[in-house]
Amino acid sequence: MISIVIPLYNKEPYVLETLQSVVNQTFQSFEVIVVDDGSTDNSVAVAKKINDPRICIIERENEGVSVARNVGIEHARFDWVAFLDADDWWASNFLEAFVKALNDFPEEKIFAGGRSRVFQNETERYAHPYLPKDGSVGKVNYFQVISKYLPPINSSNVVMAKSLLKEHRFRPGMKQHEDHDLWIRICAQHEVVFINEPLSFYRKDLQNSGSASGFSFTDFLNYLKDIKTVSEILSSEEKNFFKRYYNRFVPIRYFQSYYQYSETQRKEFYTYCKGLLSKKSICIVRGLNIFSFVNVYSIFKKLKG
Repeated sequence: MISIVIPLYNKEPYVLETLQSVVNQTFQSFEVIVVDDGSTDNSVAVAKKINDPRICIIERENEGVSVARNVGIEHARFDWVAFLDADDWWASNFLEAFVKALNDFPEEKIFAGGRSRVFQNETERYAHPYLPKDGSVGKVNYFQVISKYLPPINSSNVVMAKSLLKEHRFRPGMKQHEDHDLWIRICAQHEVVFINEPLSFYRKDLQNSGSASGFSFTDFLNYLKDIKTVSEILSSEEKNFFKRYYNRFVPIRYFQSYYQYSETQRKEFYTYCKGLLSKKSICIVRGLNIFSFVNVYSIFKKLKG
């Protein structure tokens, strides 16, 4: 049995398809916990159109996606918890594939599956050199995978032991990268079993994508603090993998966000990064603080490329 947690906020056009993809699973032993985070559209009414006793809808005031997921975890009755965003959907064999992997790797606690990005009716499969070969299942090191910048886990392709989620929760109030923030904390002590099949699908709306907008100063600083804390408990090899990731991630996200920070916040950010980032990455942060983004754009393009 698996508990499926779906945070819901203003996803009226998509939530029916999301829930239908769950109800149509080939593996049918599950419960669904939809946590509405104060939607202002008809999302809840649409979700209630599916009359299935396994679906529980919890309506709350708006407190953010992290709190919504944490509430779902608290209400989960089973030992395994899957996450699904309300505008994504699963292949019909998603749960079946995961249950098989759970049985094949009984000692592991984190399982992830292949995913595909859907944008303007085009589907792009998630591919990575550090994943098991296509169609196979195997254990991967999270930090080795993200050294190539693409994380093996997202908020719609993962099943985790509930016991892990009792120890580690999504950070309340964090509006962006709240899932990655949790993954790095959990995966510092656990490997990931990866099922390399296209099992989940997510919509990439560039206009509304959180990754394309600014990272709030508080969220960014909390994320940096977790990077520092996690780095201290990694092996030297994992630490090197992790450095490759965050020395790319941090300047890119700072480039997208620094315009919304005050001068005091920029100075604080730079001071915190000095003991964390490489010289190259620090130069970009410092350059953004001193010059306009036009002057460092060429450096940024090289880093992103």
